[in-house]
Amino acid sequence: MTSRKNKPWLLLVLALGVSAPAAAAMAADYVVVASTDPAVPRGQQVEVGQRLALAVGRTATLMHASGAIVMLKGSAAGVTAPPGRPANGAESERMAVLRLMVATSARPATLDRASRTRALCPPPEALVSLDGIVEAQKAGCSDAAVAALDAYVAKAAPQ
Repeated sequence: MTSRKNKPWLLLVLALGVSAPAAAAMAADYVVVASTDPAVPRGQQVEVGQRLALAVGRTATLMHASGAIVMLKGSAAGVTAPPGRPANGAESERMAVLRLMVATSARPATLDRASRTRALCPPPEALVSLDGIVEAQKAGCSDAAVAALDAYVAKAAPQ
């Protein structure tokens, strides 16, 4: 029998279990991982060929479901997300987690002392693949996962 105190957690776990497959199925081909234009916020989902209202002088960095990073530069007519293959099922699931991470981390990740000393969480520099980053996020190591994702994007972004 569950106590009244545990019921909110139980409901959250059940909701996540039910919504995760639906969220994965709805994941887009790209997610905005950085932007200098408020009209194109971090975490926004973008489909292949979708037009974005990216203003002149502004930039947006997109991550494809495959992990490829693309930087777009604004124009008076906006920009179109580059062509590419649609995400497959595994990539869509991974992209849903990454999109949530990007959308909920409005500031660059900083590791607090407790996060650095948690024995079960890997250091961010050990998380070099998107799959590893997603697994760390799922395991509750969100500080390390967000820092690793920021480093992945910075390393892969076109100069």
